[in-house]
Amino acid sequence: MTTSSVASLRPSPTMAVYGLACVLLYLIPAIVFLVPTSLVSAELASGWSGGVYNWVARGISKPLGFLAVWCQFAMTIFYYPSLLGYVAGTLAYVIDPSLAGNGVWTAAVIVVAYWSGVWISSRGTKGVAGLPAAA
Repeated sequence: MTTSSVASLRPSPTMAVYGLACVLLYLIPAIVFLVPTSLVSAELASGWSGGVYNWVARGISKPLGFLAVWCQFAMTIFYYPSLLGYVAGTLAYVIDPSLAGNGVWTAAVIVVAYWSGVWISSRGTKGVAGLPAAA
């Protein structure tokens, strides 16, 4: 989900004009943001138990640990439904273009995709590890 936040699907139609040169526009966020973030997370996970709250609370302070977790929550609540709305509209053109303006279709895709992600994540690392690499 973080990857979709950084290298979003939304500009894909616009970037298609550039052809293979747009691959660079996906590699830059991966190199500048995702690789360092994954290395920091791996280092913190290998040294301390818990998650983001515990790492920030121990390293800086408990109020900033709360802020770090709240920022993750806010990103999830506000960003992902809008991204999934875009995905629902795009998927509608694959199935039936008249669905693109249908609010029930959009809501159904958002709810199903969001709760599928929650269910997969709730299964722990075994559930996430079973996902295909391209997903």
